[in-house]
Amino acid sequence: MKGKVIPFNVSKFSDAEITPQKVKGALFSIIGENLQGKTFIDLYSGSGQIGFEALSRNCSFVILNEKDRFRFNFIRDFIMQSGNSDRSLILNLNAKSALKYISERKVKADIVYLDPPYDKEKGSTGFYDPILKDLCGSEILHENSEIIVQHYSANELPESCGDLTKSAVKKYGSTSLSIYHLT
Repeated sequence: MKGKVIPFNVSKFSDAEITPQKVKGALFSIIGENLQGKTFIDLYSGSGQIGFEALSRNCSFVILNEKDRFRFNFIRDFIMQSGNSDRSLILNLNAKSALKYISERKVKADIVYLDPPYDKEKGSTGFYDPILKDLCGSEILHENSEIIVQHYSANELPESCGDLTKSAVKKYGSTSLSIYHLT
């Protein structure tokens, strides 16, 4: 899929935002160019572009979860057309249910990417605490798992949440990536 244009029409999915190319490049610079042997979970897939990119970088297994039925159908169809259905699982659940489903199947994630629809307001926000706590309680993390949260740069995410500790924040204009690890 590397170099392939993803035919995601934002106007058909009015509230979907595409991750800027600069941020996507930075994300894969952080987690690595070659993801062979890794399991990647995109809990809020939107257009699926981040999961598609992980597949193009030889990721062994990618789980894409999108609760919106229309976006889910787009992702499923694109995965089928690209011939990567053997290395991917596409879910149509809310984030909490997806974590439960993945956990029940004993999947351990090397990388969890969280890009929920977020408010663009300055200051601390409790918006991310519930999903970070659900993630901690899900049993999908191992000692080297990396959790990356995309958010509005003016949002202040917690330094720690449950067993997770923020290790870095990388800013790219109005978008930031906060990186968490198990403590």
